[in-house]
Amino acid sequence: MRLYLRVILIGFLIQLTTMSFGRFAYTLILPDMMRALGLSTSLMGALGTCIVAGYLVFSLLSGTLAGVAGAARTVKMSAAAVTLALAALGTFTRFVPLALASMLLGAGAAGSYIPLISMINHACTAKGSAFGIVMGGAGLGIVLVGYALPPLLGVSATHGYRLSWYALAGVNSIALLAALRLPDDDVIDGGGQDDGEPPAGTSLPDRAGSTRPGGAQRRGLNLPLVVIIAVYFMVGFSYIIYVTYFGAYTVDEIGFTTARTGAMWSLFGMNSIYSGILWGFISDRASKNTTAVLLTSLLALSIFLVIPFHAPLFFFASTFLFGFSFMGFIVLTASLISDHAGRRRMARVFGASTLIHGSGQVIGAFLAGVLKDATGSFVTPFLLSCAVLVVGAGLFALLPRPERSERKQAAEAVGGQRS
Repeated sequence: MRLYLRVILIGFLIQLTTMSFGRFAYTLILPDMMRALGLSTSLMGALGTCIVAGYLVFSLLSGTLAGVAGAARTVKMSAAAVTLALAALGTFTRFVPLALASMLLGAGAAGSYIPLISMINHACTAKGSAFGIVMGGAGLGIVLVGYALPPLLGVSATHGYRLSWYALAGVNSIALLAALRLPDDDVIDGGGQDDGEPPAGTSLPDRAGSTRPGGAQRRGLNLPLVVIIAVYFMVGFSYIIYVTYFGAYTVDEIGFTTARTGAMWSLFGMNSIYSGILWGFISDRASKNTTAVLLTSLLALSIFLVIPFHAPLFFFASTFLFGFSFMGFIVLTASLISDHAGRRRMARVFGASTLIHGSGQVIGAFLAGVLKDATGSFVTPFLLSCAVLVVGAGLFALLPRPERSERKQAAEAVGGQRS
């Protein structure tokens, strides 16, 4: 099997299991676990916070670890950590060991995600499509978790949560075995040449008309990268408001039933399976900046639809558009960062950007709650979410579009040197 196909297929499986189990399964299991163990709601919330904290902290540290131990080894160790953490959550009954296992679960999810993106950046030429296929695993994992866990939880009121954790650990062990098949970093590097960069000694004209050595980073502020990460923060701030409070808004404020709300929300998970692949394919063949403006605008529109329009049709359209555009935005952001960060800095830069994105989620969820309590309605935080996304779309529209021109110049420079 070709190297890039092996990385993509293993990456898809890791996202399907390790990432989905580490980041999304706990929301279904913790309520039953709380009742079975006699934990308070605050302690249950603390366990969720430990998972998020482990994920955010290790989002930054995993890039550094990948630089020392290698991206492939980091992914393998992280997949093992997730398996261990899932089993521990089904075994321990005291809060402190459970909190430590929760932090390990979040850290393992981050450690299997950030370096994996770096490996795909190294191994694949069509990065957008590759990122999209791999991210589709996370969308499929969300849907499967939503359907598979409730029957397991219903087996027993006292032991259903244990069975769920153990089942996830068992399935994740399959991903661990697959991760062991990941090629080492030196195999993926294949000589260490950046995609689109000419051999050493070739000069590329920069935007000012001067030249710079091939493969060398110009010193100074990388403004496009700063803008991309800033918008990534904005999307984290905005989307978490919608995700966290959509159910409460539809049930408590609009008056829909829980069943109808669940049917609406299922469109988000279903669209997340394929949207990353679709938008990754589009971004490889169209302007990434224009695609980024479109996706950010669609996210803003999806949230805005539920503010003035209260008919069920608009809520279904909202979750459809949100799922259709959100995973595409995540894929496109990874692709844009890979274009501007360079392959050797990708793991560290993407890890730091994921931490920044996560901090936006923390701030957004908290501020939205404050605004709802102050105004008595979720309309105000939803409007804030839309406004921030519109600003993000505007920032993307102002970005220069260097990636295609520079690749063309690199190819011409290499061709001229060979001739």
